[in-house]
Amino acid sequence: MTTAQAGTYNCRRTQVLVCLTKVYGVLEGNAAAVRAEIISVGTELLLGEIVDTNAAYLSQRLARLGVDVLYRVTVGDNLARLSEQIRQSMSRAEIVILCGGLGPTEDDLTREAIAEATGRRLISLPEIEQWLREFFASRGRQITPNNLRQAQVPEGGRTLPNEVGTAPGVALEVEGRLIVALPGPPSELHPMWERHAEAIVRDFTARAESGRSLYTRVLRLVDIGESQVANDLADLISAQTDPTIALYASPGEVKVRLATKASGPQEAARRFAPIEEEVRRRLGAHVYAVDDETMEQVVGRLLRERRATLAVAESCTGGLIGHRITNVPGASDYFLADYVTYSNEAKRDVLGVPEEILRTYGAVSQECARAMAEGARRRAKATYGLATTGIAGPTGGTPTKPVGTVFIAVADESRCVADGFCWPTERVVFKERVAQMALSRLRKFILGEI
Repeated sequence: MTTAQAGTYNCRRTQVLVCLTKVYGVLEGNAAAVRAEIISVGTELLLGEIVDTNAAYLSQRLARLGVDVLYRVTVGDNLARLSEQIRQSMSRAEIVILCGGLGPTEDDLTREAIAEATGRRLISLPEIEQWLREFFASRGRQITPNNLRQAQVPEGGRTLPNEVGTAPGVALEVEGRLIVALPGPPSELHPMWERHAEAIVRDFTARAESGRSLYTRVLRLVDIGESQVANDLADLISAQTDPTIALYASPGEVKVRLATKASGPQEAARRFAPIEEEVRRRLGAHVYAVDDETMEQVVGRLLRERRATLAVAESCTGGLIGHRITNVPGASDYFLADYVTYSNEAKRDVLGVPEEILRTYGAVSQECARAMAEGARRRAKATYGLATTGIAGPTGGTPTKPVGTVFIAVADESRCVADGFCWPTERVVFKERVAQMALSRLRKFILGEI
């Protein structure tokens, strides 16, 4: 690769994260922090038939609440082993969260195991039985006796509503411990956690901490690498006491998290203010979002504010950009079309990329990316056009265009900006990074920064 070509490719990291979240507990590393264990239930997990994503999700959510996860365990559908694991977890942690085993079949044993481990009897709740009957009747189905098992709960416990499926969750406090049982399917576990279980864990943790709360402020950064952030904040990090500063990196994202223990949000805000101001002074140009706002939400807000519209042309990202944009409610206000033109013929016939560009420069080129963005904008009659074309790998690279090469273009009626980057990484990670960078480039284009 020539020097000029090498300069075309930019291997920068992307994205920052800025969010203010109230969480309960104590600062990281403090031995007094509330402890938790996660028990994943199901023989299918032990056999490798299903990948356990629930434990990772819950670990992340608990960390945001200032809760230390000490162990994550997987137990098969065996009552004796599951009961023993619950007892062992209760001996080491204040919070025990179980995932799975709440269904109607004979191998769904989580309720029974909790009852056995805590010395409680199972009772059936008439209101849950009635809800189950109405649930099945509303779908024209006949309820079977085994489905009524889902109305059972260990005595003293309460159920957590399941707005997606038929298995209610369970929450039980016993001897200063909190046990929470959630359904196994992530499509049911995530909403149950976010709408019901998290508040219960938050309340329990706050009581355990006698009213002291952990507050975090997370800055989301774009177009800067973790090592550069660490260098720019080195003196602040080395001198940190309270609030603390931590850096986290993931594909296309760097997070700067401030954390402090305070009696309320006003006190936390006062503690954060001087450090956040200094961090923003040093890294402010890279801060793109606040709280849990994603890049696609930021872009959507900018488009809506300007009453502008967008069309996307994707090759190497295969529809991922459109997927992210349409994850935002109300995206139809500004998102007109996503053309996934993977082949040269599709680029030519759908987007109008000239045959001469494809023959002379190739599909993976600045010229092609520019023509794709302009073609998408023109075809959809959109304000902006955004395009990606690259080599995701693991094959297809050449000496001048190695695996990981990508070109991203953004266009409006008067101009088009196209740039090249190179991220030689695993295929899925490559697509995620390209999608993130493409949205970031669009954001900067809209703001007039490129």
